[in-house]
Formats: sequence, structure tokens, C-alpha cells
Amino acid sequence: MNRIAKQTRPQTVYVLADNSTSMGGEKARAATEGVQEMLMECQSRGPSGKDRSYFRFTYIEFDALATLIHNDVPVRHIDPDTISLMGNGGMTNITRCLELVLSDLRRKKMEIESHPERAEHPIPLVMLFSDGCHNKGPKPEPVAHQIKSLRIDDTPINIVVASVDIGEDRPDEVLLSELASDGLYISIKNVEALTNFLSSVGSSGASGPEEIRRIIEDL
Repeated sequence: MNRIAKQTRPQTVYVLADNSTSMGGEKARAATEGVQEMLMECQSRGPSGKDRSYFRFTYIEFDALATLIHNDVPVRHIDPDTISLMGNGGMTNITRCLELVLSDLRRKKMEIESHPERAEHPIPLVMLFSDGCHNKGPKPEPVAHQIKSLRIDDTPINIVVASVDIGEDRPDEVLLSELASDGLYISIKNVEALTNFLSSVGSSGASGPEEIRRIIEDL
């Protein structure tokens, strides 16, 4: 049975945005535009009405810390213009933002499993992008593994990861690919591709890994 987002069973999309210093300038502008476009596309789905969103949105910016800016909010309650990634943080702590997501996903899993439309409810989608290296706090791989081990019925919760390989800073592609679900890692080589990645994947409504892989391959 297809898992399709509707007002009665919205998909939650988690966007984990690297806000470390190296993400400043054109990378931050492209990421901001991508998240804004994603929100606008999600807002356009379904019947009119502020309280009839087909998507819910969790947005976390991370540097040495992780800042939860929007927490499971219906997309039509958010003004896209309020999203503004600056790239003005310090070091990069991927682990902390993944821990926030893991805690919320455990709650979300229970919520979906008790939902009357459980079999058709879309699976939450986690998207992470970074242009650097994890250099603050414990290793993120164990937390990512716990997220990827969560299943709703037979469908896993997926982490889609983009390494932003633009400019002088080199992302840790080995680490970032390990954080991603199988086949859901992409290396971003230009700012337009970063914008397209965020807007296309985030608004896709995809639940299964095969659907997400097809979207990534088309970017």
C-alpha cells in the first residue's frame, strides 16, 4: 500500500543544517533558498487552509551546539522568509542534532503506530547537509545507526545526507556517507545543486528508499 501524505496523516520532514563558519556566504544563501523553496512546495500541496498541511517541519541548525528552530510544525504555519541560514557558528557537532532527532523520532514512531491510518501514513524523512568535519562531541555514527534501525512496519526511517563540496573547505565524505542510509548519500558540487537537493527531496513526500534514490539520481 502506498504511503501518501494527507491532512490526516502529514509527513514530518527533519532538516539538519550545518551552520558552522565554513557554511557562510554563497553556501548559506543556497541552503536558505532551498529550504524556503521546499517549504513553499510543501505548502502548495493539498486543499487550501492554514490548518490543512500535508507536511510537518522540524528544522535544526547545528555548529558546536544544535538549535531547534521549528519542532514538528505544520508547514503552513511557517513563513518561509523566516528561514535564514547564516553560517556564523563555530565548530561542527553533528552528534547533538542527531540525538535531538532520535529522541523525537521515537515519539513520532509511537504516534504513527497508533494512528488509524497507520498503513498509509508516510514515514518521517531526515535530511542532513554539511560542508565540513565533525569536530565537537562524541562520534555521530552510533546515533545515526539507531535512527536507521527504527522501522515503522517494514519500512525504515531514512537519513538522506548531502556533503557540500563547494569552495576551499572539504567535507568529510567518508563520515557523511556512513551517516546516510544505503544509497541516500549525494555529493553537492555547486550552489544550484544544493538548492535543488533541499527543495526536491524535502517536498517529495517519499517514504521508501527506492523513491528517494530516484529523486537523488535525477538531480
